[in-house]
Amino acid sequence: MKEVKLLLEMRQIPTFLEWDSNRWREVAQRIRQRVNSANHPSTSPEHNGPLEEGLRAYALLQASVRQCLFETFAKQWHDMPAFITIADWGLTDENEEVDVVDSVM
Repeated sequence: MKEVKLLLEMRQIPTFLEWDSNRWREVAQRIRQRVNSANHPSTSPEHNGPLEEGLRAYALLQASVRQCLFETFAKQWHDMPAFITIADWGLTDENEEVDVVDSVM
């Protein structure tokens, strides 16, 4: 049963990474608005250009890291739905648990 729970949790990781990658892209798109609305000495007009550039680069880097992780996990775990189905089917009878887990691995 622990193996099925692990597979179910693993299925959520690519979904989260894809969502988080998109969230960082949205952050990058809103940098100018956020910098212009900030009330801080570092956001004076002469600093806005370099500050916006740095913040946008950071946000896009975060998006890229998460997108790379998403793609890596999607390739490595592409058979996960089949494993979950097999494990769910086999775990309905506790006597079959070992055989199903062994066939998945």
